Amino acid sequence: MSYISDLNASVVREQARRDEEAQVAKQAALNRLTSLDDRLKKLLATIPIEAQREGLSLSSLRILLRGRQGGNAHCGELGEALRNLHFERRRDWSGRGGRGGFATRWYLTR
Repeated sequence: MSYISDLNASVVREQARRDEEAQVAKQAALNRLTSLDDRLKKLLATIPIEAQREGLSLSSLRILLRGRQGGNAHCGELGEALRNLHFERRRDWSGRGGRGGFATRWYLTR
């Protein structure tokens, strides 16, 4: 009897694992169908306001927001979504940080 009980318990665990994987896949598909503006609002809600005041990097936001086809979010679309949420792009040409060139950050305007 112990073998059958163990086998039944194993089947139940495997079914629970498959159900969980299916739920995760379903949620990921729903997230991809959500507009970029809505996904960006959710992401910004998780970033502390102090960090937002220091400026947000477009490249780091792209990585955090997946695109509809599985890649990173498109730069142009993400920039437009940030503008819709009252962010503006500022360039720093001072070359601070020892890298030379310039840095671009997005800041909340209001």
